[in-house]
Amino acid sequence: MINAIKLPQFEVIKQYVRGHIKSGHWPVGTRTPSENELSASFSVSRMTARRALQELAQEGLLTRAPGLGSFVAQPVAAQPTIQLYNIIALAQLEGAYSCQVLDLEQIPADAKLAHLLSFVVDQPVYRGTFVHFDRDKAVQWQEIFVNPVVAPAFLKQKFVKVAPDEYLEWIAPSDQVNSQVSAVLAKPSQRRALGLTEDTQSACLQVTRACKRHSSLVSFSTLVHPANLYQLGATS
Repeated sequence: MINAIKLPQFEVIKQYVRGHIKSGHWPVGTRTPSENELSASFSVSRMTARRALQELAQEGLLTRAPGLGSFVAQPVAAQPTIQLYNIIALAQLEGAYSCQVLDLEQIPADAKLAHLLSFVVDQPVYRGTFVHFDRDKAVQWQEIFVNPVVAPAFLKQKFVKVAPDEYLEWIAPSDQVNSQVSAVLAKPSQRRALGLTEDTQSACLQVTRACKRHSSLVSFSTLVHPANLYQLGATS
């Protein structure tokens, strides 16, 4: 049985405010309840209410004016984005997905890794290396670093039909995902794992992805795909 995860009080307040904005109950320019009013309504400290309003302002949903309060902000026009289809999810949908575990271990974070993950040096971190298949074709190489506090049983999983990211989303759903996309030449180990035997075939699309939950790192992944599997297009 999976126990429901109790949201921190500041997240409860954020959901309350966000819900009123998205429903249209509070249109643009509406003054939201003050820190004192929210702290009284939710029986929390003023500091907790302040954090909720500050984070909503950082998200662009509110504007805050000293001495006046917080107000519903004008929505920012969406910028063109590049979308990548989830090749793993498509393979799973068709019953054609499988995973090969190349490495699965606990390591101490060195200085470079500690900086990348916002850990301290020598803090334990789980590391996994995988190759993901669509039928018998290797379509993705993945190296992932996982926070053991968030997913303590990560190293015990088999990862045959369930992808590591899918498992982590089940254990600790992320509320913030930051991704970067770049073109790279596959390293020799990646080229072998993906079946790219010729140098001319080693052009790949690389995605680095950091997943967080309540501002804490869940995982950091490097995903490498053969470039011929993707075509990029912008939508607005």
